[in-house]
Amino acid sequence: MKSRERARKALNHEEPDRVPNDFGGTIVSSIHKTAYKELMDYLELKTEELEIVDHVQQLPYLSENFRDYFEVDFVQLSANPAGSWSLEIEEQENSYTYVDEWGTTMRMPKSGGHYFDYWEFPVTGDIEELKEYNWPDPDDPARTEGLREELEEIIDQTDYAICGSPLFGGGILEQAERIIGLEEFLTLLLKDSRAAEYILERLTEIYKRATENFLAEVGDLVDVVLYWDDVGSQNSLLISPDTYREMIKPRQAELFDTIKTNTDAKVFYHTDGAVRRLIPDLIEIGVDILQPVQVNSGGMGETDGLKKEFGDDIVFWGASCDSQKVLPYGTPEEVRQETKKRITDLKQGGGYVFSPIHNVQPGVPPENIEAMYETFFEYRDY
Repeated sequence: MKSRERARKALNHEEPDRVPNDFGGTIVSSIHKTAYKELMDYLELKTEELEIVDHVQQLPYLSENFRDYFEVDFVQLSANPAGSWSLEIEEQENSYTYVDEWGTTMRMPKSGGHYFDYWEFPVTGDIEELKEYNWPDPDDPARTEGLREELEEIIDQTDYAICGSPLFGGGILEQAERIIGLEEFLTLLLKDSRAAEYILERLTEIYKRATENFLAEVGDLVDVVLYWDDVGSQNSLLISPDTYREMIKPRQAELFDTIKTNTDAKVFYHTDGAVRRLIPDLIEIGVDILQPVQVNSGGMGETDGLKKEFGDDIVFWGASCDSQKVLPYGTPEEVRQETKKRITDLKQGGGYVFSPIHNVQPGVPPENIEAMYETFFEYRDY
């Protein structure tokens, strides 16, 4: 099968010729620039000068020989930034900084820094200040300029399944944390629901409009619509189930309804952490795909149980090899055993896409990445 046909069958819970593979088809399933360079050198694959496509996470553009080597089935098409904003990285004494489209100052230390962190925030929880805040314009025509031509060229020249991304920030909960600060917004949810609701409502409106505009351009051509909004921590949830169901779930449901009204593509939801308790909620509001299935977080490691309980209703995307312990610190043989288990647990009946659990991090040995993919190639066929 070609990649697009293979992906569509798997996403429809049918068995294709083999499990589809995503390595770099999204910005939550790729590889950090340092690990990428080490891996390319290890595999003796030619690489050009690195071009960064996601500055927060320091993700590089992945070369075609990389995609060919790992037999990747997916590629991402993202909305453009606003025409009024451009990336301007400034060099400080001990760090690099830039201000993102939302007005948040991002900072990466020169010594030992791997990513740009959220450093200084443009707004507080004061309701009057929030009303004066310069919220981004989702209707800026620059956001969709040239997207259809770019995507038509990709489809004409390749067989990749297309992951479309209309977001220009985090999801509804995540972006609220990015403009105020995580602790501050989570506190605001409990102390001042009026201000919290104002922020969440504005973000929902912005993302619904941005999604409508994006899908008006390319909704008939994409296979997956990406959405990310972390609600999980290592062993539990970031917020209580009740708070999620009251404050976040209805707004995510609005956004997912907007997606489904404007395209036949599948809704892809990225959240790290221990989110098993919320999987029925996600299915209820229209999530088709759950990624990355962080198997070393509470309740997510029982991949056979996840498949049995939810596998008819949701696609599991990721769940390849424990990314916190086994992949970075295990032996190649331990990586092979872990990867074999996850594939065996999840592939039957379709509804599974193999990919790294989130982005491969600096320090992961190239031989372990190789072992993970050698195992995938061995056990992926139906």
